Amino acid sequence: MIGLIVTGHGNFATGITSSLRLIAGEPHDYQAVDFLPEDSIDLLTEKLRTALNSLSDCSSVLVMADLAGGSPYNVASKLRMEGAASMEVVGGTNLAALIEASMGREASEDVKELADSVAATGKEQVIRFLTDEEQKEKKAAPAKAVRRKVDPDAPKGKIIHARVDERLIHGQVATVWTNTVGASRIVVVNDAALKDEMALSGLKMAKPAGVKLSIVSVKRAVERFKENAYAGDRVFVITKNIADMAELVRQGVGIEKVNVGNVAKREGSRNIKKSVNLTEQDIADIHEMINSGHPVTAQMIPNEPDQSILSYL
Repeated sequence: MIGLIVTGHGNFATGITSSLRLIAGEPHDYQAVDFLPEDSIDLLTEKLRTALNSLSDCSSVLVMADLAGGSPYNVASKLRMEGAASMEVVGGTNLAALIEASMGREASEDVKELADSVAATGKEQVIRFLTDEEQKEKKAAPAKAVRRKVDPDAPKGKIIHARVDERLIHGQVATVWTNTVGASRIVVVNDAALKDEMALSGLKMAKPAGVKLSIVSVKRAVERFKENAYAGDRVFVITKNIADMAELVRQGVGIEKVNVGNVAKREGSRNIKKSVNLTEQDIADIHEMINSGHPVTAQMIPNEPDQSILSYL
């Protein structure tokens, strides 16, 4: 039997599982893994490993995540690359896809075949209702390309947003922030990622379609920006920690303002707001950036108040 894991942001996994039970009955060889606001990436990884271990008697496992490029999808993909189990990963899960997966296991032992079927079903079930007249108009009208929102009057060839996010490229960055700021290139500044093939693969998979990606060390980032290597791009800079962002500012990279989104809990850190945990060194770096004329905010998502991080300290 193929084991099934569903995972997603917030209570997506347990919520969609309740719908699955209502329609298709109690699933077996099944785990729902929620990624809660207070969970770190390490905790999510541990949760998914535990779920995989609980399905060790299954011939293989299909993991279904809510959002392709989101943290649950990225962590599951990394576990697959590590060879944690004979598994496949599908992103963009909806209820139709989950029902197909749960019931399709009865007829197939091929997890790759099941993953393909699930992905196809999920896409087919995303339908916009059109009246007969609207359907005629749609058939007659030329197809329009879907374009990422970009402000044509915004300055070109400069950093339009700088964010500290310990998850680097994940759901909020890939699907919300990149579109909100109209970025044409994401520059991930992280020394460790360059030495980790799985991390590099994960970042490339999480990159939004139509947006360029550069992954560089702190030193190389300083060089590239001073060379004006990204001329013509609207650049979204992401660092994993505050220290790296502070160093970019210190070295004169053209960052006007810094947004702190996610900083993991570490030894000696204290929580100042949801998803932001700071050490005394982090706070010192923040004060240094602010005192040098670079405001620092703490904003997880765009519709949160864009206010100084000092208000949380």
